[in-house]
Amino acid sequence: MKTIYLLLSSTVLLTACQSTNEANQVPNSTNMIDHVYYIEQQSAQRLVESSQRLAESFEGYCTNQTEKETVVMQWQQTMQAWMALQGQQRGPEAALSVNWNIQFWPDKKNTTGRKMSQLLKKDQIWNTELIQQQSVTTQGLGAIEWLLFDKASTLPASESCHLGQAITANLALNTLKVDQAWQVNPWSQLDETMWLNEYIALLANQLDYSMKKLSRPLAKIGQPRPYFSESWRSETSLTWLKYNVEAMQNIYLANGVGLDDYLRKQGHADLADRIEDHFNSTLETWPESSSLFAELQTKSGYQNTLALYNKLEYLKYLIHEEVAIELNIAIGFNATDGD
Repeated sequence: MKTIYLLLSSTVLLTACQSTNEANQVPNSTNMIDHVYYIEQQSAQRLVESSQRLAESFEGYCTNQTEKETVVMQWQQTMQAWMALQGQQRGPEAALSVNWNIQFWPDKKNTTGRKMSQLLKKDQIWNTELIQQQSVTTQGLGAIEWLLFDKASTLPASESCHLGQAITANLALNTLKVDQAWQVNPWSQLDETMWLNEYIALLANQLDYSMKKLSRPLAKIGQPRPYFSESWRSETSLTWLKYNVEAMQNIYLANGVGLDDYLRKQGHADLADRIEDHFNSTLETWPESSSLFAELQTKSGYQNTLALYNKLEYLKYLIHEEVAIELNIAIGFNATDGD
């Protein structure tokens, strides 16, 4: 297993060095594409570096070199890094193709829990090759959360340690694919009209996905489904959602030359103001609780969650409807529709 970590470390270091000379510097241009690409490329780099540290910390925990709290903290940092890219349906196909391997959600039938319990019962010394042959439910961040937080986990027993080390090593390999895919700008050849379609769809898809993270657990009024919450075991659902919104705001602004700036230059300053103000007010009034699971246990918590959903719905209206109409952009269906 150490050979895998050494290979990962050297590959990540090489990729990071290459990135420094190519896309690691804030663009001097006023081209929206350059700045949005820079944000995406940096997000991918943070993700692979964080997942590598997660693999290393998990190994350290299982060899009594680090505390469990270190692994938990590193898992949280990797989740935070993933939120910047989660739910996006635009970008390099090689990056998008491993989304499910990085995180399986929604987990409507607790498939992760059942599959992880089954793997622990197998008389098997796990490695990345064997993990890659298993269900995507046991390959990503949710599987690590299960090992760290679920009562059925046997950490730090040897079977759980072997399994966790293999999963975190495989996760680092998959995030490396994401980082490598983002070394090339997929939008560099697009004209303005094509780019605007792509740019707004990038925001719209991620926003749709983020709203699903609330609508699924909210379910029918009076009949919530808290176990549909993302990361309900670690009680961090609302924390991750906030990082989603911050990431969308970052892409929208794009270092001052993004969609906000474009709308203003096209004579739509009022619309730009409303979007900017709504991003700010949504984040400033974010719920204090990090656990959506806990919020849905009370009437007031349910109402607070519904209010948050309504705020995102208004943001969706501004982007899906007003921006698209003003710029004559048609936003089509995406992977979160109809499921």
